[in-house]
Amino acid sequence: MNLLERGFCALLVCPMMLMAGCVGRLSNEYGGSEGSEARQSPASVSLFRNMCESQGHQTVVVRSLSPRAMTTLEAIVWTPDSFETHRLATYEWLERWLVSGNRTLVYVGRDFSPLADYWSQVCDELTTKESSSIEILPARQSLAEQQRDLDKLRASVRAKVATPWFISDHSSSREERVERFSGPWADDVDAVNSRFFLRSYVTGFEDGSKQSLIDQFDKKPEDTSSKPKNISEFEFEWGPTDDAMLTTIQNLSNEDMPTLENLLATDEGKPLIAEITTDKWKGSRVIFVANASLLSNISLLNASNRSIAKKLMEILPSENIGFIAGAVDPPVRKDSSGEQQKGFEMLTLWPLNVITLHAVFMGMLVLLAVFPIFGRAKRLPQKSTRDFGQHVDAMGALLFKSADRFYAMATIADYFRYVRKEPTSPWAQVDLSLQQEPKSPFAEATPPAQSPE
Repeated sequence: MNLLERGFCALLVCPMMLMAGCVGRLSNEYGGSEGSEARQSPASVSLFRNMCESQGHQTVVVRSLSPRAMTTLEAIVWTPDSFETHRLATYEWLERWLVSGNRTLVYVGRDFSPLADYWSQVCDELTTKESSSIEILPARQSLAEQQRDLDKLRASVRAKVATPWFISDHSSSREERVERFSGPWADDVDAVNSRFFLRSYVTGFEDGSKQSLIDQFDKKPEDTSSKPKNISEFEFEWGPTDDAMLTTIQNLSNEDMPTLENLLATDEGKPLIAEITTDKWKGSRVIFVANASLLSNISLLNASNRSIAKKLMEILPSENIGFIAGAVDPPVRKDSSGEQQKGFEMLTLWPLNVITLHAVFMGMLVLLAVFPIFGRAKRLPQKSTRDFGQHVDAMGALLFKSADRFYAMATIADYFRYVRKEPTSPWAQVDLSLQQEPKSPFAEATPPAQSPE
């Protein structure tokens, strides 16, 4: 079983484990493609990345937009955890990258929650099994939380967002499941075995005039009066990012205006997957994917979604595919020196970041083994001299060193006769049975010579 099949099995088993009450942990990471958090999340694209690698594509995670990435990356798969209100510097870098020719950017829209879809399927499974309300309640709470988080994210952007490539429409408040399709890729979709959802969609530019965009977006002139504003008027106000985008679009010539062609769309013509091209890109293109219901881990469990993912892989190059994710735009670097971390910063990059964790753990084990005592050294408790048994032991040791059995018994007999006052004790008479003169081994071998009188 390869890595892709193991990923499918894990996501299939997760709902069943949850219903049995033995699931350990479910990650909420959105759009990631690397690490255990991405593999455990229904909202990541790690399975799509594994599909690319299984077909021979070389992939890498992109953490910054630098001159080195400008020359080495041939394709980028961007799954931002935000709507299309990105920084102008990010669009400008991607524009230069596209102009370099033969590049492919796959941009995945945000207006869908794979986590909410996951919990919705769990609720359906529990309802089918006629589970009790107590068992269904946690799944319904999780579903409501994920829907609330997506609605909060949608509320932070305008109903329509202008970008240098397309116009994104977020005015619809109802999410619909797409069951009828149109476009060149419609034959590869099985409507029964697919889960495609759509709420926001993109459109192309009618013309390049700034005035038409202002009219389309209902931009109102600035109000310099001190009159209080109604809450409804604030949603039509524009910020610096919107004005910068409009200025960029205004500077485009009619020949350079991007054109949008649907590859897969609803029967009403709303694009699910669209190809955006322009002559100045020299063969480059932007593939806009409506939302993560086409490429997320939970979505790729469906056969039709995998068929569409394979169609996307066919138009991707075989080498240097970068994956970008996150709630904020990747930093734009003016040179590649920032990518070559210096000093201890290198320990935070792959693969040294993983090696560093293991090295620190092993180092702690070595310290515990070599230096088991930490802190100030303590004094050992001194032996007490009040125990009379210690004196007896010391006396016995001295008698043993004398190597004279009669001397030792005579000493013990003297102890019983004179110290304990027991002259009739057997120990007091033990030296009498030995017809030998007691002699201390510590006495001199020969007595000193006496001087004559």
